[in-house]
Amino acid sequence: MKEIRYYVKRIAEFPKFQTDPNTLDLLALWNDALIRFTNEINNSKHLSRLKSSLPSDKNLQGLHTVIIYIISDKEWEKDGFPTTRLMEFLITKLPELAKSVSPYTEWIHDNERSEELIRALFSALELLPDQEDKKYFEDRLRSIDTIERIKILEESKKAQERAKEILERMKRAEEEEAASKYNRE
Repeated sequence: MKEIRYYVKRIAEFPKFQTDPNTLDLLALWNDALIRFTNEINNSKHLSRLKSSLPSDKNLQGLHTVIIYIISDKEWEKDGFPTTRLMEFLITKLPELAKSVSPYTEWIHDNERSEELIRALFSALELLPDQEDKKYFEDRLRSIDTIERIKILEESKKAQERAKEILERMKRAEEEEAASKYNRE
C-alpha cells in the first residue's frame, strides 16, 4: 500500500460535484467496486449483508461513495483485502464515523478527517500503509480519532458535573451548619 498522504490526497480529489446520494444506487456501485476483488459479477453474499444495513441517511450514503471512490484506486487491486472485513467496516464502523462528523464533505475538506477515515479503513482491513510500523499507525489513529475525542469530552463533562454537584452539596452543608450554630446561640 502507498503512504497515507497518497490516500488523503485521493480523498481531497473526490468528485463531490458528481455525487448525488438521491440518484446513486449504492448497491450497484458496491457491486462494481467488489467485482475486482472477488471476481464475482453478482456479489450476493456480501451485498445481501450490506443491503439490509444500507442507510437512508444522506450523510452516511455520501460517506459510502467516498469509500467506494477510495477502493476504486488501482493500488487496492494490487494488494487486495479481505472483503468480509470491508463489509464489517461498512456495517459497524462507518455509521459511527458518519454520526461523529457531519456533513460527509467534512471528511473530504479537512485533511485530518481524511487521514482519520483512511486510517480507520486500513485498521479495519488490517493493512499498513508504506513507511509505517504497526505501533506508529495505531498511535496516529488514536490521536486523531474523532469518536475517541467525543468520548473523552463527554467523560470530562460528566466529571465536571459531578465536581459541581459535590461543591453545591458542601456549600449547602456549610450553610445548614452555620444556620444551626446561629440558632443555638
